[in-house]
Amino acid sequence: MPPIVTQIDAGILLFIQNNFRSPLLTQVCGFLSDYGVIVMAVYLIIMLLWDKRKIFPIASACVVSGLIGDYIKAYLKHLVKRPRPFLEISALEPLRHPKSYSFPSGHTILAFAVAFIVYRILPKKYGIPLICMAALVAFSRLYMGLHYPTDVLGGICVAYVVGFITEFLYKR
Repeated sequence: MPPIVTQIDAGILLFIQNNFRSPLLTQVCGFLSDYGVIVMAVYLIIMLLWDKRKIFPIASACVVSGLIGDYIKAYLKHLVKRPRPFLEISALEPLRHPKSYSFPSGHTILAFAVAFIVYRILPKKYGIPLICMAALVAFSRLYMGLHYPTDVLGGICVAYVVGFITEFLYKR
């Protein structure tokens, strides 16, 4: 990354760390970071059952979207090999210590891939809450000090492409 981008990324992470961290928000972000996508899936299943919609086609599209996103994530992490921000920003205190590379954020890809595919193929009343939840998952990755903002933005971009690919496959 160009030095100016890295400086902006670091500034954002340190701003979050120094101005937003609290015991309660740490618990919430830890939960979202670990289980946010599961919460999204449970929400979607409940809403589909409530509305008496068929679950299998939507669930399979979400699984395909997640698998494509995971494949692209693994390829990009290996290609880019960007270290985690806590390894490069001495003042950053991560709340976890993953050992994989940073770019792109896999949690963000998965959350937004599911949200985008639901937004594209179902009424917006299903997709909008999932996009909001995906944004919270993405923020949690920044809050925890695990990803640079550009890792999260990269994850959102990958998820958008994955959603487009999955929608194409779904409609065939």
